[in-house]
Amino acid sequence: MLPEPPPERFAVAAFDALLAHIAIVDADGVIVAVNHAWSAFARRNGGMGNDVGLNYLSICDGAQGQDGQDARATAQGIRAVMAGEQQVYELEYPCHTPTEQRYYVARVTRFTQDGARYALVAHENITRRKLAELEVTALNAGLERRVQERTEALEASEAALQRLNGELMDRNEELSQFVYVASHDLQEPLRTLGAYADILRQRYRGKQLDERADIYLGHITEQVGRARRLVRDVLALSTVSEEAPREATDLGALCREVQAELNWSPDAELQVAAIPPVWANPPQMRQLLGNLLGNALKFHAESQLRVELSGEPDGDLIHLTLRDNGIGIAPEYADKVFGMFQRLHGRTPTGGNGIGLAVCRRIVEKHGGRIWIEAAPGGGTAVHFTLPNVQETGTQDAGTQATDS
Repeated sequence: MLPEPPPERFAVAAFDALLAHIAIVDADGVIVAVNHAWSAFARRNGGMGNDVGLNYLSICDGAQGQDGQDARATAQGIRAVMAGEQQVYELEYPCHTPTEQRYYVARVTRFTQDGARYALVAHENITRRKLAELEVTALNAGLERRVQERTEALEASEAALQRLNGELMDRNEELSQFVYVASHDLQEPLRTLGAYADILRQRYRGKQLDERADIYLGHITEQVGRARRLVRDVLALSTVSEEAPREATDLGALCREVQAELNWSPDAELQVAAIPPVWANPPQMRQLLGNLLGNALKFHAESQLRVELSGEPDGDLIHLTLRDNGIGIAPEYADKVFGMFQRLHGRTPTGGNGIGLAVCRRIVEKHGGRIWIEAAPGGGTAVHFTLPNVQETGTQDAGTQATDS
């Protein structure tokens, strides 16, 4: 058995219990009923609270001030719903007071009662939701503004960096050209000076010149040689380039060739282990090995010189080590020796000019590797450096492995 429908008074009580401000208007726009929330709101805002009998459409059409546009839009919405042009009309609008921000949504629907059409107009307070939305909108706007500012700052920084990089490239190019021209121009007067010093020593030794003059000429010849080596090393440093063509290079075989070109002592020992080929520029590798082997010769100890070159794969690189039993280097100077014109030993005929290891570092770094020095076990020095592995570059293995000797 179905329960009996609730008495009609329940519907009236529920109508008054709704929090939304609700009015029912007839086809002419006249208010025929309002709920308790509508009356209370009207009294709080200066009205009488009993709006039944007033023409709501006329009130909305005649509204002035800041709310006038929204009121007239609501009236148009009521007419559209009553005419069946749309089923529901909604409008969000502000309804502020001097002390409070308020937001409402007007919602209009239509119903029929006893053959007559009516519109139910409900105004619901959405202030909490609207303020939250406005806060989110403000936060998003602030975030977008900061993102835009940072983007503009990054673009400006990138443009400035590109400009500076362009200027640096131009200056490097100019510097390289200057070094190249200056080095070549310096070679000729140095050759001439050395040649005339040798002529004087050979032609007038023991004749017009005494022993002291021979010593002076010897010093001139020595310093001319040092200057020429310095010019060559500066030129070598300035011409190291990343764009140099590369190929699979057998450092073991190349090391033997470099050894044959040096003033290698007959009792000095060089051992070259089996080394995987590296992807490198052969002339630059020859310069690299020449400088490293030359240092081993210059700074050997009193005992018989022993040098060993070895290497093993290390990911996409080959880790190579050149060890010697020379006079060694203190750990605190291990990084300084790779700087320009850094000499840890006195200015002697074999002391070097402080550029050789700087050239080595430039060559290795241009190949994408790094170079460092550490004290070798039992004395001496171990120079470590890394170079690209041929197998990791996708090229075919070339060259034979060097064997111990």
